Order: sequence, then C-alpha cells, then structure tokens
Amino acid sequence: MTLDQARIRQLVPHAGAMCLLASVDSWSDTEIRCTSPQPRHDHPLARAGVLPAIAAAEYAAQATAVHGALLDGHDGPRGGMLASLIDVQLKFAAFPAAAGELSVMAQLLSRSQAGCLYSFEVSDAQQGIASGRLMVAFAKVSA
Repeated sequence: MTLDQARIRQLVPHAGAMCLLASVDSWSDTEIRCTSPQPRHDHPLARAGVLPAIAAAEYAAQATAVHGALLDGHDGPRGGMLASLIDVQLKFAAFPAAAGELSVMAQLLSRSQAGCLYSFEVSDAQQGIASGRLMVAFAKVSA
C-alpha cells in the first residue's frame, strides 16, 4: 500500500514545510520505505541554504511516526518524541547539492508501551547519506 503526502500529513505531528516525506512507497509490520523530494535551499532545517546531514534523522523520525500510526491503525499522530540517536553515521557534513530524490528506510527493531527502536538509512539515488538507530519515547496517555 502506498500513501501520498496528504495522508502522511494526517499521520505525523508536522505541518507545512516541516512534513518532509512525499510518499510511503511500501510498508510491512517491520519496515517502511518513503521518498522525499530533493532538499531545496529554503528547506526548513537548512542554515544559509545548506541542509546538515544530521537532518536525515528528522526524515527517519517522520517515517517512524507514519509507520507507528499505520501499525496502530490510527488516523492521526501518536504523541511521542525523538529520545535518542544511536550509532549515527553521516557520510557527509551536509546533504549533497544535487542529491535528487531521497529514499528513507526505517526498520522496527523493538516496540513496547513506552516507545520503540528503529534502524534507519537515508540515501539519494547515488549513495547513502546517513544511517543509524533512533529511539522514540511515547507520550503517556492520561486516563
């Protein structure tokens, strides 16, 4: 099942230009694959027109938010926050100027009531840009 950006916007807690994903190309119980257009100089996370490679973690975090909502069968985002980045490998200091369309892959490693752990990789058509693991802590739901 593929999803377009309109549906993604319903599943992540980000609005406007901060919704970084354009589509979900595929997903399963353990993995999600998304695409995003080439980052532009006016990207919301860019500084002086340059997007730092660590911004790949935000692309991955949004992919995990979509994945979690799909797994839970929710029509909206679940409260949570990026709690930790682990073993992050940045291939560059910044996204390449001609990166082209981005591929964002996240694989679920573990999940509990408190949060989840994913591995991720963000790449363009030519090469990997960043990889690592991220932990999301879920917001407590009051009774």
